[in-house]
Parts: sequence; C-alpha cells; structure tokens
Amino acid sequence: MKDQTNNATTTTEEEEKKIVRALDRHLMPLFCVFYFTDYLDRANIGNASLAGIEEDLNLSATQLSTAISAFYITYILFEVPSNMILKQTSATIWLSSIMLCWGVITLVMGFVTSFGGLLAARLLLGIAESGYIPGILYQMSRVYQARELGIRISILLCMSAMSGILSGPLAYGTSFLEGRNNMHGWQYLFILEGVPTIALSVVSYLLLFDNVDEVKWLTPAQKQLQHCRMQAQQLMDSTASSSLPEEENRDTEKKEQDGRLHSGGTSCDGKKTTTGQWVALYKAFTDWKMWLFALVYMLHVVNFSSFSIFSPVIIDGFGFSVLTSQLLAAPPNIIAVTVVLFSGYLIDRYDNCRAKLLVASALILTVGYTMMLVLQQRWALYGSLFVIPAGLGLQGPAVVGWSAVNFPDLSVRAVAVALVVMIGNSGGVIASYLYPSTNAPHYYFGNGFNLICAILTGLVSGLTGYLLSRENKRREELWQAMMSKEKQQQQLQAFGSESCIIEKLSSPRWEEMKYRLYY
Repeated sequence: MKDQTNNATTTTEEEEKKIVRALDRHLMPLFCVFYFTDYLDRANIGNASLAGIEEDLNLSATQLSTAISAFYITYILFEVPSNMILKQTSATIWLSSIMLCWGVITLVMGFVTSFGGLLAARLLLGIAESGYIPGILYQMSRVYQARELGIRISILLCMSAMSGILSGPLAYGTSFLEGRNNMHGWQYLFILEGVPTIALSVVSYLLLFDNVDEVKWLTPAQKQLQHCRMQAQQLMDSTASSSLPEEENRDTEKKEQDGRLHSGGTSCDGKKTTTGQWVALYKAFTDWKMWLFALVYMLHVVNFSSFSIFSPVIIDGFGFSVLTSQLLAAPPNIIAVTVVLFSGYLIDRYDNCRAKLLVASALILTVGYTMMLVLQQRWALYGSLFVIPAGLGLQGPAVVGWSAVNFPDLSVRAVAVALVVMIGNSGGVIASYLYPSTNAPHYYFGNGFNLICAILTGLVSGLTGYLLSRENKRREELWQAMMSKEKQQQQLQAFGSESCIIEKLSSPRWEEMKYRLYY
C-alpha cells in the first residue's frame, strides 16, 4: 500500500512537471517578447533625446521632462481600471488590443512635429500600456504556483534589461538614416519599434488563452490536474493546512483528487468565491500590505526609470560623443540580465528572502550612486553604471512579484497588484524631472536623489519583511487557539462533518488566519 502511494505521488509530480513545461513552452516565449516590446517602446524617449528630438522640436528642458512624465501620469490613472476590465472580459482580446494601440501610437510618434503632438502621444501611450504588465502578472499567477513565479518573473524582467541592450545599438543604427526622406534618425527609431509591436498584437490574439480548458496542447487529465494544482496553491498558502483535523485533511485531499476544487476562486459546490470588483477595490485599498508594497515599488521605479531612460544622457555627460554614448548604454544591461536571473533563482529556492534581497540590493545601489557623486574620471564613472544595474537586477524580481503572492483572493489580487504598480509608477513621474539638460554634465541632483531612494528602499523593505513575518506568527497563534482540542468538537458540530473545508474556512473570522504571507 505504501509503495502504491509513493508511486502515485511520483506519477503526479511527473505530470505536474509536464504541465509546467507545457505552460513554459506556450506562454513564456510570448510574454517575454511582449514584455521586451513594452519596455522598448516606453523608454525609447531617452535615446530619442540624445538623438536630437529636443532640438528638432524646439523643446525646452522642462517640456522634454513633461513629455517623458506624461506617459507615467496616464499609466498611473488607467492602471486599475484596465485591470478591472481585464477581470471582466477576455484577457486575450484585451491584452492584444492594448498592444495594438500602443504599437500604433509608437509609430505615430515618429511623425510628431511639435511639443503638443509629442505630449499627446506620450499621454496616449501611457493609457495603452497601463494594464499590460499587471495583466501579464495576473495571468501568470493564475497558471503558476507561487514557488514557480520567482524565476519566471525574473526572466520577464530580463526582457526589460534586454530592451536596454538593444535600444542603444538601434538608436546608433538609425542615426545613420538622418536626413533620409527628409526625416530624422529619432523618427526612424519610433517607426522601427512601432511596426513590430503592431504585428505582435496579432500574434498575441492568435496564441494567448483565457482558460487552460481552451487549449489543445493539454490533455483533459492534465487540465484537471492543473485546476487541482492551483487550488493546492491556495491550500499551501493557508497556515491552517498543517493544523486541520485529520478527517478534514482527508476530505480535502479526496475532493482535490475528484477534481471538485477548481482554480480561479471556485468552491467545492461550484460557487464563485472571488470578491466583487468594488469590494475587492475597497479591501485592497485598505490593506496595509498594499501600501508598503507600493512604496517599495515606487522607490524602485525612481531608480529603474532614471537608469533605463537617462543612461545614454548620463553617459554623454561623462564626456563621450553622442554615438559612443548610445553604444555604451548597452553593456551595463548585460549585468542586469545576469543578476535578475540569479535573484529569481533565490526567490524560487527560498520562500521568504524577498526583503533580504531588497535590503542587499539597496546597499549595492547606494555604493553605485555614491560612486557617481564622488568620482571624476569618465571611465571610472562609466564603471559605476555596472554597479547600479547589479542592484536593480537583484531588486527587480522581489519588487515586482511581492504583491502577487500575498493576496489569495483572485479579485483582490488583481486590483491590489494594479494598485501597487499604479502607485509605484508615480516614481516614473519623479524620475522624469531628475536629469534635465540644464544639469549636465554632472547631474548631481539626479544622482543624489536616486541615492536617497536607494537608502529608503532598504529601510522600507526591511520594515515590510519584519511586519509580514510578525503577522504570520500572529495568524498562527490565533489559528492554534481557535483549533485547540477543546474547540474542535464545537467547530465540527457548527459546520457539519460533510461541509466543504474551503467554505468552512471562508467565514470572516477564519479568513485572516488562513493564509501565510511571503516576506
């Protein structure tokens, strides 16, 4: 009997691995390309600035900063509405449609002739891209377990660094088209980035899916096991799972095997357990965790946006030529790619290491920005740009995925992730004004401001990790008290021995104690 149980467990684990590999083959390449395109199209304004858009459109330093920040303003305002629409409609249609929109807008940016046109395009680009990254993270959280998300989010974040590797050489190449057909090099840059995005939106529509039941590359048994996998994730998140009475554990396991537990917030009798959208918005907005995640995210975005948008401009301030600066902006991103993957591996390997990684990354960033402030020799200054992406790479996976694994209710999760990214992206507005051309060549204010943000990231992340750990201990203590031996019989009588364990634990007094938090 024991051998049969072990064989069944081994078989299930092997089938789960097959399912995860199938998801990776069909989803991850798409999400990686789409994520790459998203960041390439939003950060190209920095390369265009160095390529002469400021002079060609007669922009002042303030106007250029306003155009850069315009993207983040609408991005912030429309992020939550976009994710609420995503939850109520087809993810395939919605994500593909907004990709088509931002591809068209990027293409149109190649033909703007004034500050007003550039500002309008950047505002519309922010609207179009606002729901895409939260949408991808939400979709991934629906098909991958929490322990599987770290490395995959890291791979996605590598794409933002990869976009930095390509953007410099691409801007360098388009500079040789200056004057062709009476157009500037930066115009060709927008055109060459917009057209592929439009084509990819069609690919997105054809290959993405809303539910694993729709795909042809999983068998019916694999689809059923995938549903059980995701329901098991909800049970694993529960601090109560190891403390349940043995009879209830057996009942739960049997229901999992029978396929009556479904992912996506479905109870044993088929009733939806997800929260209504407006209630979800209220719960997410009043949750202290969301605000701390958002603050950490905002500080990260200040550092990340400053580097990704302005690194060509900063390098130009070191004393290199314009074309050389475009090329030199690429190599530091290679460091970011490597460190992002390492960070994702650590997050997958160790459940509760996010806060520690963020503190460590803050120390690295502090060193990098201190070097930027005190060094004078241009190659030494350029060397500091390899330290900064190392810190950003270590930080990225922990920041981006932190909120997605700490809200078990799918509706609350969708809104909370969007709120975190929405509030966090206000850091992009701040970063847009940190490196005006009037502060060239040393940019002391921008580098000093980023140094302060790096230090605050370490402090707030450490505090957040401590509070999450303390909350886990509090929930465990409350749970143990409620499930003490003298109360177990009362609970069984109150709920009935045949009740579904999921519904049994979904009443308000149980809900807070059910789930463990990841710190």
